[in-house]
Amino acid sequence: MRWTKKSKLMGAVLLGASMMLAACGGETSSEDAASADGEKITLRAATGLSPQHAWWEGGMEPWMDRVTELTDGQVEFETFTSGELVAVPDEAEAVENGTVDVALILPIYQPDQFPMAEVTMLPLSHSDTMIASNAWKALLESDVELQDGKTFSELQFDQFKVFPISTTQEYSISTTGKEFASAGDVKGTSLRTPSRIHEMYSKQTGLNSITMPAVEMYDAMSRGAFDGSFYSIADWTGYGFQDLFKYTVTGINFGHFNAFIGMDEAKFDSLPENVQEAMEQATDEYFEDSAQIWMDRSEEVIAMNEEQGGQFVDFATLPQDVQDHFNEGIENTWGDYAKLLEDNGLPGTELVKLWRDLMIEQGGEVPQKVKEM
Repeated sequence: MRWTKKSKLMGAVLLGASMMLAACGGETSSEDAASADGEKITLRAATGLSPQHAWWEGGMEPWMDRVTELTDGQVEFETFTSGELVAVPDEAEAVENGTVDVALILPIYQPDQFPMAEVTMLPLSHSDTMIASNAWKALLESDVELQDGKTFSELQFDQFKVFPISTTQEYSISTTGKEFASAGDVKGTSLRTPSRIHEMYSKQTGLNSITMPAVEMYDAMSRGAFDGSFYSIADWTGYGFQDLFKYTVTGINFGHFNAFIGMDEAKFDSLPENVQEAMEQATDEYFEDSAQIWMDRSEEVIAMNEEQGGQFVDFATLPQDVQDHFNEGIENTWGDYAKLLEDNGLPGTELVKLWRDLMIEQGGEVPQKVKEM
């Protein structure tokens, strides 16, 4: 829009009128426009996850508390969890349509809308929660142009104001008892796969891929319907998996699920500058803490599982043919994912190379063939 002298004058008149109205008012709801500094602002915040989930308890909740503290109580949050207002994975849509003002957004659950977000699920030779979280934050903030002069965030999340939080702990393969004494034992093992990338990896390694919601897994595995799952150890207790899994391979990484705290960009822009600054500061202050909770919970879950007879086997101790089989699958899956994106007109090769470089910069490791891509 081109601003003329007339439009500037009109804007000044309207601004003055809005300030007068604001001075007469008390509290503003989340549906109101920009508020003057010091005026009470209530924002609706939601997740479909439980309030005990690490992303809420260790990420978004401390973030909200800190924003309230930094604004001296000017900003308050009305919170909804466990699908009370918005179910997983509808948080992104709820932010866009104004049902909520801010939410935990889980883009991997919506590959049709956010196809490039799955990149963090690519398997790795080595990583941990802190490494992956820092790489994820770097990807969200990257200024590398991937396509048509646009960055990763501009291509995927341009409608949102993105506040990074941690990834999950690395995903592992866990079974209810089946062990991998040879590459032949891997083939035919049935595992629940949480993303398209895990489905690709399963195809490469001869695993049988099972798709179902996590909440249905306990009953299905209890009946012996399938052997196990790709899953984050720190997240087991939310579903009771610590009572079922008896064999877990560690020391090899099957990706990290990601999330972010998201607001509608226009909504964020409408907030007073001091509130915007508080949100940015809270993100910087609590980012590492949002990763640490996953690592702390993992240690607790491992101890619980070992007490019940569970064993954790380091990948490096497995027979060489098993290691080679898994590693070959990792190498091929990176190429498969890049091709999937390229076939849909997206910068797959550029994206996976950027993710590889960011992971290595943060201390992660990838197979040699991935380095040579």
